[in-house]
Amino acid sequence: MYIVLMNVLLDASAILAIILNEPNRDIAVKLTKGAMILAPEVISFEIGNALVNLYRKKKIAADELLEAYKNFTFISLRIIKTDIAEALKIACRYNIYAYDAYYLEIARRLNLPLITFDGPMKKVGLDLKINILEDAPKNEGGRNEGF
Repeated sequence: MYIVLMNVLLDASAILAIILNEPNRDIAVKLTKGAMILAPEVISFEIGNALVNLYRKKKIAADELLEAYKNFTFISLRIIKTDIAEALKIACRYNIYAYDAYYLEIARRLNLPLITFDGPMKKVGLDLKINILEDAPKNEGGRNEGF
């Protein structure tokens, strides 16, 4: 018997939803059930930066920041190298952050579905013909656990 895992690219907004127990958490968990989770090599830096920004805005305390980052380290991720030059072309073409373009470049080049809760990134991804996963699979009576 062979088990085939689907590869799914997860962006920082989806990871933050999971580690901060945000409203979209359950969607991200369901969409990643049985999947190999992929992310660009900058993911840990982006998560750290996002958590510090939340702390600076007084949306989370220092101990919550550290707990969230610890939870992030428990997520099994396969790190994917980004073609920075191609990502920068996407960033310039759509006037978006380079970090967002890293995900879009990988998703487009490797034909990977992308999970993001970032509205502008979704819009650009759709324009680039990237499969943006949004609807969770139906739970058919059993446990439905991603991660």
